Amino acid sequence: MANLDYLSILSVAVPVYLTMGAGALARKTGLLKAEADVSLMKLSVMMLTPALIIERVVGNPAVMSLPPVLVAAGLGYGLVALGIALTYLVAPLVGLKRGEGRRTFSVACGLQNYGFVAIPIVTALFPDQGTLGVLFTFTLGVELACWTVGVGLLTGLDKAPWRLALNAPVITILISLLLNFTGLHAHVPLLAHNTFAMLGACAVPLAVLLIGASIADLWGQGAMQWKVAIVSPILRLGIIPIAFLLVAYHLPISLELKRVIVVQAAMPSAVFNIMIARLYGGHATTAVQVVIATTVVSCITTPLVIAWGLKLVGV
Repeated sequence: MANLDYLSILSVAVPVYLTMGAGALARKTGLLKAEADVSLMKLSVMMLTPALIIERVVGNPAVMSLPPVLVAAGLGYGLVALGIALTYLVAPLVGLKRGEGRRTFSVACGLQNYGFVAIPIVTALFPDQGTLGVLFTFTLGVELACWTVGVGLLTGLDKAPWRLALNAPVITILISLLLNFTGLHAHVPLLAHNTFAMLGACAVPLAVLLIGASIADLWGQGAMQWKVAIVSPILRLGIIPIAFLLVAYHLPISLELKRVIVVQAAMPSAVFNIMIARLYGGHATTAVQVVIATTVVSCITTPLVIAWGLKLVGV
């Protein structure tokens, strides 16, 4: 896309949010039953997303050597850890104490929706294969930060289930990179690439529909904590992006990685944060309010941050 101004980016971001809205509508009308969520999400995570990863990473010139992959993964880890640490320090100012949502607030604000909201935006803005492949290597670090720093903050670092970072998408990324590093990517037949492309094309729309359905389920749960609802978007969508953009501006990194970091800076809280809070002793109500507040506000801020960030870093 030649002219990445606000309106062109808005035209890319809005369909993602409208698809979420379609998922919410499908839930409210009974078209998408809650009982189907688990099986559909498993289908997306275990089959469709790995297919998308293989199709976009295997043979991708931007991820053919180890050093740039390590840089991308390292920044993915470091930026999420920084966001969690920052919000942990700020949380007492919102009146949140340990045991009353402080740690959950920190994780929910610090861990952005790095996958299924970012992927369609990156794909539409930068249709070249390279940028999406770099996004997947960036997520290696984000996944590790999620299961060590994020969950570790809730459970204690010694109890953090870091092995869960080795999930199907991460294993697929690692295998795809290994094919690239060894030169075996050249032997993957075109027929396989085409099949993976067809399966992968289903991954993101399905996941975004499910995200919208999940938000519809969560809407209105628990008494509104206005401080959380107001401060979480300020942190997740206003202050934390500054750190992301400073990294993209100052570090001598690839064009593709700069693009990825700018898009990641604009993302709302990950819906997955609610599951983390529920499974690992967090304050689920706080996570719900952070996710909903940042998602609603991001409808306006995401195109603004991306447009300004791309202009700032010169991409």
